[in-house]
Amino acid sequence: MRVTDRARVGMMVLAQSRASARLDEASRIAAGGRRVSKPSDDPATYGSMVRKNYALALLDQHTQIATRAQGELEVAQSALTESVDLLARARAAAVAGANTTADAHARNLLGDEVKTIRDSLIALANTRYSNKYLFGGTKTDAQPFDPVTGAFGGNDQVVRVPVLEGVAPPANASGAMAFTARGGRDIIGDLDALMQALYSNNEAGIRATIDDLELGHRQIVRAQVDAGFAADRFRSAVDVIASTRMALVEQLNKEVEGDPAAQITEFTLARTAYERSVAVTKQLLSLTTSS
Repeated sequence: MRVTDRARVGMMVLAQSRASARLDEASRIAAGGRRVSKPSDDPATYGSMVRKNYALALLDQHTQIATRAQGELEVAQSALTESVDLLARARAAAVAGANTTADAHARNLLGDEVKTIRDSLIALANTRYSNKYLFGGTKTDAQPFDPVTGAFGGNDQVVRVPVLEGVAPPANASGAMAFTARGGRDIIGDLDALMQALYSNNEAGIRATIDDLELGHRQIVRAQVDAGFAADRFRSAVDVIASTRMALVEQLNKEVEGDPAAQITEFTLARTAYERSVAVTKQLLSLTTSS
């Protein structure tokens, strides 16, 4: 075999080796569906993949936090909705008790009803979701309202929850604004006043509570609306995070997974190139052997 023939064979073997490597790479990508799975595949893309995976993990964490806050606010809103109904019933009892036709016995029965309303309202003000009391401000590990006296032992501090970088909306409903004089009326105190006036058959005292109970009713309605708006904010945040996550996943797939159609095309081309290289090498070897 002449030197030139050896050089040609060497070049063809090198070309075949490269074609084989190309075919192996195309086969791996087409079979696994991933263009990049380790740093050596594409260092820049692999680094981008690591950063995007970290961002996705943060988005998932924010989704969990925002969903939990949304759930807590929805439970608080539901408790406030029931409280609104209770205050309406209490005011109706006050109107009935203030009627001049009502006697002591009727007012005593109304007093029992108001006591039931009062106790139910305190239970709602002590609503707990998972391991947190919802109306105690930042004091979430203890009942904010005394079950017997109704005294408020929580605070009115705002709990903020981060849902995106630089975005941390309020995530709690204010029990102080909903049920105590901080919001305008001491709701439980007004119910106590009505209850005592009914039990003592004090018509003037009963009548004096009607306007206060109306104010209390409006107070809880405001708190209910605020809780609903807060829950909507977190619901919207969850939707925004979901959209952001979807866009990030699409980017990541394009970088790492590649285009399936392009992968199949590359595999076909690589196989054709390899087969052509093998055929040419065989032909060259046969020519050099016979010469």
